[in-house]
Amino acid sequence: METIWTKSKWNKDDLDNKTVEFRIPTQRGIEHGIGAFWVRQNPAGLLAIEVVTDVQGKDWLERIQTRFYLPQIGVDRIKRHPVQKVADFRLM
Repeated sequence: METIWTKSKWNKDDLDNKTVEFRIPTQRGIEHGIGAFWVRQNPAGLLAIEVVTDVQGKDWLERIQTRFYLPQIGVDRIKRHPVQKVADFRLM
């Protein structure tokens, strides 16, 4: 998949490896849950932001990782979570 570079009011250190409660529209419908941001920065200061989830599979050996690559419209919707015990950020 091609990297999606975006502008953000947040910097890499603000978001990288921080928790996020999310609701993301996909081809399968609305995906929601708690994940973490994985963030890369290019020399121009643009960010490639992913929401990554890691859940238990069918047995104790299996883990399922899902990555959502955020377009600019998604990045623009990142806000601090009002309940920090739930997650650091919210993407709704």
